[in-house]
Amino acid sequence: EVCRDKYDAVLPLVRLLLHNHKLVPFVAAVAELDLKDTQEANTVFRGNSLATRCVDEMMKIVGKHYLKVTLKPVIDEVGYPTETVFRTLSPLGYRENLRYYVDKVFREIVRSSISCPTLMCDVFYSLRHLAAKRFPNDPHVQYSAVSSFVFLRFFAVAVVSPHTFHLRPHHPDAQTSRTLTLISKAIQTLGSWGSLTKSKLSSFKETFMCEFFKTFQEEKFTESVKKFLDDVSSTESREPSGLSEPVHLKEG
Repeated sequence: EVCRDKYDAVLPLVRLLLHNHKLVPFVAAVAELDLKDTQEANTVFRGNSLATRCVDEMMKIVGKHYLKVTLKPVIDEVGYPTETVFRTLSPLGYRENLRYYVDKVFREIVRSSISCPTLMCDVFYSLRHLAAKRFPNDPHVQYSAVSSFVFLRFFAVAVVSPHTFHLRPHHPDAQTSRTLTLISKAIQTLGSWGSLTKSKLSSFKETFMCEFFKTFQEEKFTESVKKFLDDVSSTESREPSGLSEPVHLKEG
């Protein structure tokens, strides 16, 4: 109501709340308001509301080191392939390379929960339970509420634009950018809680991607996602991972 463009206020608001250790209750409050206007479970936290933008900014600030330790090694490998994984223009060879990268990125993500910052886990815990409370008859909404952030708005975005998250020094070349885009699409699809339905597969413009994703229609992938989402939306005490670093809130 004060700002002409309310999103101009999001970053300073998040920084202020982080500094005063008040971000989690604030996000819970605005998320609850957001959910009141949400009519369908499959659209939970999919829009650009004040709640989702606040969580986005929080993840960029708090999750910077988490992204680095989880994704940077494999992002570097996509940009500079090793001898065992070389880029090729043949469809079959490219598909094999893509499968290797998607497998590796997915594996690094689902086993990274111990590195997820406690603040992010606390926020995900709140969002998960608010979504379950709003849609009590949908058993999957508690997972989609978390995956819509950690997969779609965090990992997938960092994969497709690594330079904006300081994972790469420059914008990738055209070939690398295409590969990263397809990996990002794959991570979004795998992270979208639920089975890989025909409607999701038909969203791919590349014909070979539909065939490619049929190889991921296995229960082990769904179970891995479920366990990861359980872990990062838990408030259980965890051992310090030694992989965190202090968050500095500063301008310039």
